[in-house]
Amino acid sequence: MTQFFHIVQVHPIVGGHLNDHKVLEEREFESPFEAHSWVEIRNTRAQQNKEALLAVYVGCVNDETGELV
Repeated sequence: MTQFFHIVQVHPIVGGHLNDHKVLEEREFESPFEAHSWVEIRNTRAQQNKEALLAVYVGCVNDETGELV
């Protein structure tokens, strides 16, 4: 049975710009709500700790084909 996962990636900010080619962390969530909630929490924590990181919602992936939908 096909499953869909919502992907979030954490990228570094280098020289004031997001380096989206370097993925420091990747997580899968079952719902877009969970994914967006985690992005908000992770980005707030990074800002409070003055970390040069940004969590980004990538999209929904079909587990069977690996395609973004």
